[in-house]
Amino acid sequence: MITASLDMGSEKMVMAWAETGQGNHRLLAVKYLPSQGMERGMVKDWEKMRACVQALLSELTKEHQVDVLNVALAGKAVHVFEKEVTVAVQKKTVEQGDLNRALARCREELADVREEVVDLIPFAYSVDKSEPMANPLGKSGHYLKVTYQVYTADADYLSKLRGVLELGEIGKVCFYPATRAYVEGLNLSASDNVALVDLGAMGIQMASFREGLLEYDAYLPLGAHAIDKDIMTAYKIDASQAQALKHEEGQAYRAICKNRSVQIPGTRLTLDSRDLSMIIQSRAEELLEGVVFLLQKWGFDTPNAKILLTGGGSNLRDVDVLLHRISGCAVEKAVVVGVQASKENVLQNPDYFMALALLLCEPVMETAAAGESSLKNVIKKFFGI
Repeated sequence: MITASLDMGSEKMVMAWAETGQGNHRLLAVKYLPSQGMERGMVKDWEKMRACVQALLSELTKEHQVDVLNVALAGKAVHVFEKEVTVAVQKKTVEQGDLNRALARCREELADVREEVVDLIPFAYSVDKSEPMANPLGKSGHYLKVTYQVYTADADYLSKLRGVLELGEIGKVCFYPATRAYVEGLNLSASDNVALVDLGAMGIQMASFREGLLEYDAYLPLGAHAIDKDIMTAYKIDASQAQALKHEEGQAYRAICKNRSVQIPGTRLTLDSRDLSMIIQSRAEELLEGVVFLLQKWGFDTPNAKILLTGGGSNLRDVDVLLHRISGCAVEKAVVVGVQASKENVLQNPDYFMALALLLCEPVMETAAAGESSLKNVIKKFFGI
């Protein structure tokens, strides 16, 4: 089966393409183009967006038809709320079938929700009157309570998006929230306590995981593009010049920036690299302080906790150093686990993280019976079993 994925960012539109089957995901190609018709991850010009998608597909589908296209929905497009369901434990201990029935029950109880339900992700379990736990399998009791994070989106928007994406080369289109891609792409074990920080151009998506299970997620509507604007204002240059300065010469931590003369792209003018770093660090600190505030609010302070950084904004030099200094946590680059690629650096590219992680997503929403095997895989990934 051929699975493709689409990450429609505000600056880049990334499509990945893989041969999937029997738990294997072999990357065939990944390509990106400058985004067209997108604003903060939402479609603003449908014709421009369609043309961009078709341009990506034209090369990736020359030899094969795409059976499934997995699409990430921006944080602005998704609404989130909690839903609790309780089911009887059919045998004396909690088994996979009990989890399947809880998922089906939750789906049934959401049938009257006005928006389209995109995904359900469990983040707390309890058996009888026990304290919340990450892994209920094998626990003894009479009743299982599951708390789900429910992700919905405007049905009309999704319908229109399907109409654009269900082209001749596409078999089926599936939508996922960014958090689902994080769950699948990171493949966390039951001992992992991590936070994922996705630094986008127009917003920051965050998720924290305790013992491998989703605990919190949030979207901050201010991203790395704010740094570009500051550079434009400070030096009276255009957006392309500001982006080039940021990517080629910028550093997010001034204390380790060696002062040197830097030429402004397209001009004969020069500036001091430490002055540029001061501008970048000032705005980067503001963005990252919002991240740290949420992490502190979530109680993300266990001794072995670490932050995984991804998104186009994480390409900024020394932004990981700055985040470590502000948060006190170890900071590492997020890497997708579960996709095989001939070149390791492709898997380590933050611009590709979302598209690669989407390749691993499988629908668990249709019915408990139809989705039993895929749900089982999700539970295994949550608990490292």
